[in-house]
Amino acid sequence: MTFDIKIKRPQILPEVVKKADIQKLKDAISDASSWKKSVNTHLALIETAVKTGMRRAELADLRVRDVDLERWRVKVVAGKGNKDRVIPIGAELCQMLTTVCAGLGEDERVFGMNKRSLGVFVHKWATKAGVKIHTHSFRHYFATTLVEKGANIKVVQELLGHTSLATTQVYLSVTADHLEETIGLLEGGKYPTKSL
Repeated sequence: MTFDIKIKRPQILPEVVKKADIQKLKDAISDASSWKKSVNTHLALIETAVKTGMRRAELADLRVRDVDLERWRVKVVAGKGNKDRVIPIGAELCQMLTTVCAGLGEDERVFGMNKRSLGVFVHKWATKAGVKIHTHSFRHYFATTLVEKGANIKVVQELLGHTSLATTQVYLSVTADHLEETIGLLEGGKYPTKSL
């Protein structure tokens, strides 16, 4: 006898990732590594994760040919759901990736790691830095930061490569800023956001 029962999984909010913790992770990498090329590559990996919101597998599979340094973009090839997408990058990250990609072949992995070793790398350095960060933490940070700064949720969805807008909207609930503004209407537009 089988039962056709569907149980709805409760919505779990993404973790809150602090900028200070990401900085501690970067500092641990900078302080403990002695080989400059290695330090540059590792810091570029963290910066790429933070500034693009790419998934662990996407970071691991990023090839030199997918980094467009002239147009300041990275192309995610066959991301989740086998979909491609393009993510613009800023000048600082573009400069870091220029250094990392120098001397590498078009088909080489930018960070020289597979998905598993990339996860182990982040775990190792997060432990040394004394912070609770894993590879998906950077994705949460990317999305939450954009939403907090007022980015259009549909654009954030596209950058993250989410099929459903509902998946992206979870990041609206991480901070209650938009809720505070609404509650502030009851108080004549005044809500004590930071002084409690």
